[in-house]
Amino acid sequence: MSAAQQREPGLPAEAAFLAPLAERARRGDVLVRRDLDPQDPRIPDHGGEAVRRSAVLLHLAGTGLHDAQLVLEERGHSMRSQPGQFSLPGGGRDPGDRDDVHTALREAEEETGLDPDDVLVLGAFAPIPMPWRVQVVTPVLSWSASAPPLGVQDPFEVERVVWAPLTGPGSLTDPAHQQRGELRGFGVGPAFDLPGDAFVWGFTAMILEQVLVGLGLDAVPPTAPVREIPPERRR
Repeated sequence: MSAAQQREPGLPAEAAFLAPLAERARRGDVLVRRDLDPQDPRIPDHGGEAVRRSAVLLHLAGTGLHDAQLVLEERGHSMRSQPGQFSLPGGGRDPGDRDDVHTALREAEEETGLDPDDVLVLGAFAPIPMPWRVQVVTPVLSWSASAPPLGVQDPFEVERVVWAPLTGPGSLTDPAHQQRGELRGFGVGPAFDLPGDAFVWGFTAMILEQVLVGLGLDAVPPTAPVREIPPERRR
């Protein structure tokens, strides 16, 4: 599959279940809002530092909501930034990257072995500002009919690669695995306590929740059990 084919807005019949989310990605809609008052004293002054661009890949595999699954990775436990936390494949833009799509696909290949020729890119959402950093993150949406073979490419960066089903037992919409995260007494939004000790919270969980909502599935309810973020997942 060529790069030109990857960027076409048309959806194969097998990916029709993604149509609402794909249309939003094609338009470049906002997926997650993280708006803060620029006068908020908690926001550090970075003295005009240039904004860093990053991208993450939202790769969904499957032919319907019944078998759709999304790829996640557990960050290496020796990483300086957020070790042991679960995230989407992705990272910072390199000088040679053509755009955010290129960044997301390159990083996913470097981290999980995902072959860009095995996926159909459906679009890129609007960049999301990171309030506490001089950084924006662009979620890129891609699809494949079946789960491509993936695995850890660099054990320092990635501890393991996991697939999170969207529906059914042990999935992102299974009430038994949906929680509201709490950190030192403060609510930090949705959290997913998935099988295999795959605890997802923070920015990644916010994105996952909006993916569910965008596909007509249920968000994590306000009445979901409250869970203190495990120490090994909050570093």
